[in-house]
Amino acid sequence: MKTEDFKFLVEQAIKAPSGHNTQPWKFENTDDGIIIHPDFSRALPVVDKDNHALYISLGCAIENIIISASVKGLESKIYYPEDAKGSIMILFNSANASNVKTDPLFESITSRQVNRSKYSDKIVSNEDLQMLNSSFKFQGISLLLLNGKTSFANVIPLIIEGNNLQFNNKQFVNELTSWFRYSKSEAEKTKDGLWTAAMGLPNMGKLIGNMVMKNFVPAKSEAKRIQDILEHTQGLAIFISDKDDVASWINIGRAFQRFGLTATKLGISHAHLNMPCEEVTVRQKLAKALDVEGSHPLLLIRYGYAEKKMPYSYRRNFEDVVLNK
Repeated sequence: MKTEDFKFLVEQAIKAPSGHNTQPWKFENTDDGIIIHPDFSRALPVVDKDNHALYISLGCAIENIIISASVKGLESKIYYPEDAKGSIMILFNSANASNVKTDPLFESITSRQVNRSKYSDKIVSNEDLQMLNSSFKFQGISLLLLNGKTSFANVIPLIIEGNNLQFNNKQFVNELTSWFRYSKSEAEKTKDGLWTAAMGLPNMGKLIGNMVMKNFVPAKSEAKRIQDILEHTQGLAIFISDKDDVASWINIGRAFQRFGLTATKLGISHAHLNMPCEEVTVRQKLAKALDVEGSHPLLLIRYGYAEKKMPYSYRRNFEDVVLNK
């Protein structure tokens, strides 16, 4: 495709969220489309052993591409990989450009962000909940909205259980902290990872930051922080797939991206609380608690109205994420 169109679409794609902001993608230009390659050098083998979260991240980027392609009058068709090692191809068709309508979610791509701050007590209206609930339609993917603190009381212990398993696992903590960016200068240099300022944490040097996170943030302390956050959360959004395969993982990401962009358009903030989905034993308990046994709750997001704005996470440059310039 035209170089300028390719660059435009990739620049929108990289604004998508990814686990630990690893940005595990590479984009390749072809005559009539884009190939999205998983970048396994940016995988998270401890927290994401089967790479399902990596492909959810790719799904978010793919949806940004499809939404942005509509601005160019391009119809999109996705070709899914057969396994969790393959790449995804999107082919574009401009033959029916006059019939392609610009997706209204395009205007929210730049402003969307994960906001990890505490949320206010403002209630999300039924009208807005309906818009969130209808933000996507992908076969085999469903959304469960638990609105109001009483509706997700039975999920909180599972969030804490998942958190405790992770923070008592030294390998998990080491992997997590390896993606922390403790200062603005470090975040600007790497343009990836979890900038502590975007997480509401103080500016620290790498040496001190790693020492604090690895030695002075026990599971109990992190659990207390999460419980406090849940006290300032209006609802939980749980993305569930019928199947546990690579196409479903990608579509979970596409669904989440449309949800996040819709929430942004409505002025509603969101952030991950994905611990019970990341730990398989807890995920099974979560499915039972939600009465969806046999299905796969793979993504848990909290939502509400943010009390304060947070800095945006950095993204790598176009030149760093493409295979052919």
